[in-house]
Amino acid sequence: MKNKGFTLAELLGVIAILGIIALITVPAINRSLNQGKEDLYNTQIEQIKKGAQDYYAEHLSEMPDNINDSSCKTINDLQKEGYLPLDIKNPKTDENFPLSTEVCVKRITDKEFSYEVKDS
Repeated sequence: MKNKGFTLAELLGVIAILGIIALITVPAINRSLNQGKEDLYNTQIEQIKKGAQDYYAEHLSEMPDNINDSSCKTINDLQKEGYLPLDIKNPKTDENFPLSTEVCVKRITDKEFSYEVKDS
């Protein structure tokens, strides 16, 4: 009479193969998740910059006048004016960006400006 079950060696072999597969896939999945968070963070920063660009496009008198001068607004200011949504999450901390986070516009040349988010 023949047994229809698996031997201990067969079960250990399957467990070893599953362990090797897990060792290969878990770090790859973890890297992918971290890259997704970094991409989302960069998207959020670009959204904040876009809100500041829209604000300064409608408030030209607040733009810096001289080269290397800058003007800053907080996320709170931009939200109150309606240029940013009320809940912008930082995916790195899984909390909203602090309302005191500044977005600064700096005059590079007569016609060029750069925007920077000073993330605390």
